[in-house]
This record gives sequence, structure tokens and C-alpha cells, in this order.
Amino acid sequence: MPRRGIVTALAAAVPLALLTGCVTGSPTSTSADREGASSAAVRTAYGDVQVPTTPRRVVALGDTALDSALALGVEPVGTLSSRGGDSVSAYLAAEVPDITLVGTVAEINFEAVAEARPDLILAASGTPRERYDALKAIAPTVVPEPARFGDWESETRTVAAALGKEAEGERLLTGIERRAEGIAGRRSADGGETAVVIRWMPDGPVILSSALMPSRLLKATGDRSCPAADFTGKPHTDPLSLENLGKIDADRIYLTSLNADGEKALAAAEAQPAFARLEAVKAGNVDVVDGDVWSSAAGPLAAGKVLDDVERLRAAA
Repeated sequence: MPRRGIVTALAAAVPLALLTGCVTGSPTSTSADREGASSAAVRTAYGDVQVPTTPRRVVALGDTALDSALALGVEPVGTLSSRGGDSVSAYLAAEVPDITLVGTVAEINFEAVAEARPDLILAASGTPRERYDALKAIAPTVVPEPARFGDWESETRTVAAALGKEAEGERLLTGIERRAEGIAGRRSADGGETAVVIRWMPDGPVILSSALMPSRLLKATGDRSCPAADFTGKPHTDPLSLENLGKIDADRIYLTSLNADGEKALAAAEAQPAFARLEAVKAGNVDVVDGDVWSSAAGPLAAGKVLDDVERLRAAA
């Protein structure tokens, strides 16, 4: 679907404040009236930053910034390669086929950023001061203020404020929330089930935190998190030994890998007798999902894809 079609569909059908059990406060922008002004102030981790009201060349440094900008109808001219990859995350690639890569999550190529001639840089939450100082020498740079672990909505709100699209951002987030609530309402009779999201690694599975976007969406659609996933402060556990595989035996297992090739991850899992003995496996309740989206992404577009998967998989159950 073209980018404009995806944005329209999200605005009409997707919601997000749900995930906002931890989201409070007013819009990030401190400008009372962006219309007619050449610049406006946005609250950031490094104080108020003056940004152009209608930026024309945006560099989005990270998947959440890129996802959020695209969901808001803005196509950045530069971004970073996805975590562990050498290109944009697969679920976003079709939306920005000609985008310039200006580095990786681990290392930004500041010369490439400058060559992209940005008038606004959307940096990732947690960007260190020295990196911020180098970026702001190129163009106004917005780093989201620190937020609770897993609160990706705050970054989306900051992106929306920086782009002068606060209202559109709130509509997107509310749409995600309402869509999830609708899914939960349609399955209220079954009382939900426990669910866990895992990533299969060469040395065993890791459990993804219930504070991350996919698990929060699962909870919003009526599931209960697996107790082993109820931790914060880090994205996942260490790889589980075969003796500890019972920790992932929820009613339903969502299995990912570091890339979209989940079938290979499932084959690796099925080769382990301890995995085959899990009740979820014996009941056929293991769903292979896109690792790019479920394992490492966050943003309105990614949230919409998670909800697409949830609806599709539950309809097939």
C-alpha cells in the first residue's frame, strides 16, 4: 500500500493511547501558535529547541523516528540502517525506497548527515550529549525527553511536535488504542490467555519484556503477560537453557527472530525436544511473526502491523 494510503488507514482505524498507561502530559511543543511563525520551540532532552514550522528536509535517526514521521505523512531524506541490518527495516523499506542511509544505530556518519542538507534532525531517545552536540552543529536536533522504559509513544509525540503535527500524532495514538480495545471487546467471552513474545537465538530463546510495544498491545487486546516477561529496564532476558524452557510455556507463544525469517527460527526451535514438550507447542499455539516488527520496532506503523497480525492469527485460530 502506498505511504499515503497507509497513513490514511492508520488515522481512520488505528489507536494508541492505550499503550499510554504510562503516557501523560501535554504535547511536547511549547509553541502556542505554529501557524505563521518561521520557527517554534520544542521541549527536548537538552532543553527547548527552535525548529522550522514546515521542515522540508528531515533526517530521522532511528526506526521509531522514521516510523513516526512516515505515519505523520512526512518522508525523511535520511535515516540509519536497522539494528543488526544494512538497510532500513523491511516493514518500512517500501515507503522510502530511495532514502539515504547516514549510518548505523551504533555509528552515525556525520558527514553523510551534513550531505543530506537537513533543516531538522530527529534523533533517538537516549542520544548522548556528545552526539547531540555534533548533530546540532548541522541542523536543529530534537532528542526526546527521557521516558519510562517501553514508552515509545513519547518519542512519537516528540516527533509530531517537531513536525508541527501534534493533533495528527494524538489521532494516530488514539486510533491504535481504540483498535486494540475493539479487538479485546470482540473476544471478551474467552477471557483472554497468557501470551509471551520470544526471539529465537542460536544459543536459545530470549523472552522479550512485557513493557515493550508488542506485549503491551497483546495486553490491550485482552491477553495476560507471561510472568517470566514481567521485567523492565532491559529489552529481553539472557538466552534460556533447555532446562528453563518451561518459563515460556504460556497459552500462546509469538516467535520471532532477528530478521523476518521466522520459519528458520521455528525450525531451530522444533529441533529441541524440550520445546516440543511445551503445552503451547502441543496445542499448536505457536505463531511465527515478523522479527523486524515484533522484535525491534516501535512506532504507529509498527503498532498497526502488530494489530494486523493479532487479528489475522486470532481469526485463523
